[in-house]
Amino acid sequence: MQLSTRSLLATLLLGLVPCAYTQGDHVQLHLRHRVIHPNLPITTWSEFGSIAVPSLPSISPSGTPVTFVPSESLLDGLSEFAEHVDPTLDEAFYQVTVQRPGMTEAMWPVSIMKGCLMSMSTSSSITIHLSPLGEPLGLDYFVSSVPYNGLCPPSSETSKSYPVHNTTVLLKSSRSPPSPSLRAPPPLTPDGAPIPPVPEKSFLQKYWMYIAVVLVTLLISGAPEEPTNSRNAPNAAK
Repeated sequence: MQLSTRSLLATLLLGLVPCAYTQGDHVQLHLRHRVIHPNLPITTWSEFGSIAVPSLPSISPSGTPVTFVPSESLLDGLSEFAEHVDPTLDEAFYQVTVQRPGMTEAMWPVSIMKGCLMSMSTSSSITIHLSPLGEPLGLDYFVSSVPYNGLCPPSSETSKSYPVHNTTVLLKSSRSPPSPSLRAPPPLTPDGAPIPPVPEKSFLQKYWMYIAVVLVTLLISGAPEEPTNSRNAPNAAK
């Protein structure tokens, strides 16, 4: 039995959606973190926490706050980070990512922060951008407070540990761009050639009727009569 066109499209779209998004309205997303340095071995991702994604229609393009649940191994992970990469080192970076269901690590969105700025901050915020299907497309990670110039503080003022922050997580849904206003295609001849536009009329072609009416009116009315001189009237009588 052949499927109808509508059923076939629905089946194809369902195959594109990850399995996690077809099990219910709420989806669990897991966040991971690590520290890296170009001259040191790359550390593996550690559990950072998780969030429960509500139903997609309830997520606003401007941002919807959700509850962030830190991982039980968060403190141990931060201690291991400090042992592997000192945050006071130049080019030490702290990374945060969110797992994409069914995708490899290379497809996970990542946000990077200088390691030296982590010890100065007291709170952090994470913004996750979701696709129309609910997949995480981008990740923004910010900490406060950070200098406006983004420079690292002196080594004497930088702690050699990565602290635990009060983390706020926002979800943002994708926003469709406005549809472009397309102009109507030019008319074509039966041969497919564009029809040339009608040439614009000149001033005389547009208003010749009005000009003709004015000229006819002037001709009918004739020239104005000259006034008779009252002083020459008695001489004319003689």
